[in-house]
Amino acid sequence: MTTTTSDGKAAKMLDALQSDLRALCMETKKRYPHIKDSCEEAIIKVRGASMNPQSSLSQITSQVLYPLVQAAETKDPKIVKLSLSLMQRLIVADVVDANSGEHVVETLWMLMEAGIEELKVLQTVTLLLTTSAATQGPTLAKALVLCFRLHFTKDATVVNTASATVRQLVSVVFERVVAEDAKYYMEESGLNAGEEEGDDQNINLEELKVLSANSPKTLRPAAADAYLMFQDLVQLVNADQPLWLLGLTEMTRTFGLELLESVLTTFPTVFYNHPEFNFLLKDRVCALVIKLFSPNIKYRTSVPASMQQATPLDKPYFPIAMRLLRVVSVLIQKYYPLLVTQCEIFLSLMVKFLDGDRPMWQRGLALEVLHKLATQPNLLQSFCTNYDMKPHSTKIFQDIVNSLGAFVQSLFISPQSSVASQHGNNSPGGGQGQSPALLAGMPVGPGVSPQPAFFYRGVYLPLCISIPTGQAKSSYLEMLDKLEPPMIPDGYGVSVAYYCLLDIIRSIHLVMMGPNAPTEAHSGMNEQYDPSEEDRKIHEQLVNSAWCGLLAALTILLEACTDEAATENILKAIQTFASLAGKLELTTPRDAFITALCKSCLPPHYTLTVLNNASVAAAASSSVSRGHQRSPSAESQHQYYDSEVRHQVVAVGTALATPSLPVGAQQGPVMLTNKNLQCMRATLSMAHCHGGVLGAAWHLLLTTLQHLVWILGLKPSTGGSLKAGRSTAETNAVITTAVIADLPVLSSMLSRLFESSQHLNDVALHHLIDALCQLSRESMELAYTNREPSLFAVAKLLETGVVNLGRVEVLWRPVTNHLLDVCQHPHVRMREWGVEAVTYLVKAALTHKHSPPLKDNQKLQTLLLSPLSEVSLVGHPDVRQKQLESLLHILHSCGELLHHGWPLILNIIGAINDNHSEHLVRLAFQCLQLVVTDFLPLMPWSCLPLTVDTAAKFGSQTQELNISLTAVGLMWNISDYFYQNQEKLRVSLTSDNQVFPDFPGVPNMPPFDKLWMCLYARLGDLCVDSRPAVRKSAGQTLFSTIAAHGALLHNQTWQAVLWQVLFPLLDKVRQLSDSASTDKVDQGGNILIHHSRNTQQKQWAETQVLTLSGVARVFSTKQKILQGLGDFPRAWALLLDFIHTAALSKSNEVSLAALKSLQEMLQAGQSPNPARLRRLALTCTLTLPSRSGRFHCQLEHCLEGLAHHRQ
Repeated sequence: MTTTTSDGKAAKMLDALQSDLRALCMETKKRYPHIKDSCEEAIIKVRGASMNPQSSLSQITSQVLYPLVQAAETKDPKIVKLSLSLMQRLIVADVVDANSGEHVVETLWMLMEAGIEELKVLQTVTLLLTTSAATQGPTLAKALVLCFRLHFTKDATVVNTASATVRQLVSVVFERVVAEDAKYYMEESGLNAGEEEGDDQNINLEELKVLSANSPKTLRPAAADAYLMFQDLVQLVNADQPLWLLGLTEMTRTFGLELLESVLTTFPTVFYNHPEFNFLLKDRVCALVIKLFSPNIKYRTSVPASMQQATPLDKPYFPIAMRLLRVVSVLIQKYYPLLVTQCEIFLSLMVKFLDGDRPMWQRGLALEVLHKLATQPNLLQSFCTNYDMKPHSTKIFQDIVNSLGAFVQSLFISPQSSVASQHGNNSPGGGQGQSPALLAGMPVGPGVSPQPAFFYRGVYLPLCISIPTGQAKSSYLEMLDKLEPPMIPDGYGVSVAYYCLLDIIRSIHLVMMGPNAPTEAHSGMNEQYDPSEEDRKIHEQLVNSAWCGLLAALTILLEACTDEAATENILKAIQTFASLAGKLELTTPRDAFITALCKSCLPPHYTLTVLNNASVAAAASSSVSRGHQRSPSAESQHQYYDSEVRHQVVAVGTALATPSLPVGAQQGPVMLTNKNLQCMRATLSMAHCHGGVLGAAWHLLLTTLQHLVWILGLKPSTGGSLKAGRSTAETNAVITTAVIADLPVLSSMLSRLFESSQHLNDVALHHLIDALCQLSRESMELAYTNREPSLFAVAKLLETGVVNLGRVEVLWRPVTNHLLDVCQHPHVRMREWGVEAVTYLVKAALTHKHSPPLKDNQKLQTLLLSPLSEVSLVGHPDVRQKQLESLLHILHSCGELLHHGWPLILNIIGAINDNHSEHLVRLAFQCLQLVVTDFLPLMPWSCLPLTVDTAAKFGSQTQELNISLTAVGLMWNISDYFYQNQEKLRVSLTSDNQVFPDFPGVPNMPPFDKLWMCLYARLGDLCVDSRPAVRKSAGQTLFSTIAAHGALLHNQTWQAVLWQVLFPLLDKVRQLSDSASTDKVDQGGNILIHHSRNTQQKQWAETQVLTLSGVARVFSTKQKILQGLGDFPRAWALLLDFIHTAALSKSNEVSLAALKSLQEMLQAGQSPNPARLRRLALTCTLTLPSRSGRFHCQLEHCLEGLAHHRQ
């Protein structure tokens, strides 16, 4: 089927060829019979070919072509036209071989020189060279020259057609090379390919340096033609004679540069695959480019024309300069690996195009090229690797960025200082100007919306182009039809520079984070950066080379920008670069960019020492020294613009005092604009997304946020979040309606910032906490001078702590230690928030779900409760009150979980003294009551002695009598708990010297007995309290407890009860009673006291009665147990001494009680010393007869008891 179709097409073509030959025959039969005869012969040949399928048209091409050449030689337009049409038909049929092609080209050359059918000639040449590759060598050269010469005729149509033809054919020549290479590599085996490579390596470059019309022998035919053609193109652009394109007498540099650019752009593989072409590129093209750079570099608009001493040829010519930079752009972008050294020169020369004394069109062209380069991350990395990182090499990448910084700065020179050049606004200043209708730097008028622009110190430059991120869009590099320098509109230079700077940062980010990394500023939170050592060095150099120039430019652009979207782009770029520097731990550039970001949040001239880093500013300014340095006169000239508020004021507040501001010094009202708040949001975003790399720069950032929060009147609330003050009187801030709605949003952003700290690693979290502590210390220092401090840092420490409770061990100590310092501050608001933060944090930590659970984690319980316990050391009552209120809340909410935390809780409760107010004592006692009522079963046994001691402390406090009495009652409840849980306690208790005190004389006292001894000892201490009611209550409780639960004690423990509790109590009571005053007690108020208790001595007499009676009752009721003690006789004798002394007391009440005790002992039964007991009774009988009837009655009872005892 395919063969049939092919045969059909061939038959049709032969028929058409015969028809055309007949037409030519008819046209020439009268005037040119010899041509007619040739045509007839050709027709016969063609007819024969059509009748004989075995024959081929290519075999008779020469016979067919002969009459066509003869027809062309007639130069008759009509005949020539027919001839060329027939030639084209043969060419299309692909039957023209190299020999025939030579005849065709010769014929076309003749027609070209005669100026006949020029368009048809161009069409035929194009077909000849594009249809097949048969035309090569000198024939190809002649065909190309033919087209070149037609390009320089006077007919515009012919010129344009020839121009397009030349461009096409030059590409065709190189396309042949590509096809030839592909065919060769496909056919050759791996071994032969290796041999070819070896041949390439043996090329003699010295021979190539000698210009020759012959191609290198190592090149295949198509490559040889391309080599010679490209060599001649360079020669022609260099104004030298061609060696291969013979006959080409005229060539413009502009057209030649365009052809070179086209070849270099389209066929880089040819130059990479063939060392011969590589040589041409390095040796000829680069030399040509450097030569053509010369007039552009030497010419300066700042030098008067009379002093330039340059011929018109040396003056920069826009068409050549523009095309030259296009070629340079291609060389750098596509051939950098081959031209590392040459590109260093190109880039250095191009950087000089940005100097302030260059025409603006030159600067614009250079900016467009630099923008193309800036969008290519790999290229920037190569610049840095091959230049900036080499010890003795020019830091090209650094120079590029610094020149951009200097260029941006130079644009904002006052227009009066600009030097006009030959082309109006092509002054070095870049066409700065003031729009005729401006308000605050922005165009105004009916129906006019402000154009995005940059306005700085009176210079207004619109942002006049819009380019997508990561793309370069050239305007002036594309003006191939312009002969004169174009008028550069205001703002074009700064617009391209703006996009160039953004793309440099984007490219550095892609180099560091990988080609698939998101380039948004908020993408940093989840970015992983783990480079190799080599890559890290490259990345560090990229950042070190770029940061000064970027900072110088972006800082001024950020300040000058009047458009919200453009401002946002600049802010994102600053955030990204600061993050990259942070990832590399390059603190100087990181802090410099963060400082710039922070400064943009605050009004101009705001006094904030921490943001005035002189060393960083000096480094940045020295690196862009070519930038304009403002003179004092310029500063004063534009004073108006500095004081002018260029954007809408949305908030007016007071400045936050700083330690560096002298006491009494006042900063005036502070005005915040929409732009300040936009920058504040960017700063929050920076901290939120890149907190992990901020390090010590957290302090800069948090200081700024603290000042902004103060100006906006945001105050801390529960949990550390910030809310607007309830009234303007409270905040001293004037906020517009629009911003009032934004304040909750800003507050939420602030909270989310610190919530995000849970995603930071431990090191980064410590940096954040250190910064907050440092900021808080500065506020504390301020508060010492009685100036209103900011509570921002304390509030945010709390917020940070709450969201990081999952790793509480990491942050707990540094956070709570600082908050404890704050709690001790003399400034009321300061310490209020200190204790608020501590208590809130402890409560939140105790209710947090920990792993392992808090209930089973002794270390964690101790850690969490320790700060609350340490608050007890603070002397301020308001702090202690908050502490106790929090403890009460903790006991109610999670007391059942705190198995291991009871020692700390009891210490907090027990840390009261007589200096505390009644309210504090009452609050602490509420906690104790709750503990005794609800938590004794949950408490470890080791805390029970401490519980007893704590209850005793409340019994002994003197602020509130009722609390003391209730505390004694609690001790009864505790004893009841001991009794009811005796089995469990006996099993769990162990002898621990750190828990129980020593009880001399009873070395092996069981732990359960020790527990009771602790209770008896504390009650015994309360029995000698200064207040009668407490003594009475404690005495009754003591003896009731012994009576009720004494049977639980081991026998030997009773020795300790007697000698360490009861007898010391008797002795102390007797001493205090003897020394008590007999003066009447003045109770104050309207309280009535019975006459029997109106002196201290009488009150102590009551205590003595209670004590003596109680001890005697113990001896009488526990006699069987006590008799088993080895020193019972001594104890019995001592008790009788106490009774004897009491019986002889001046107080009838005490004497009577002594007789009752004596009677009780006589009635008790066996005595270890009956004689002693009788003597005591007789003594009482003889010495007390003068007392009242009650005594006689009691004596009679004693005598009866004595008689009974004798029997």
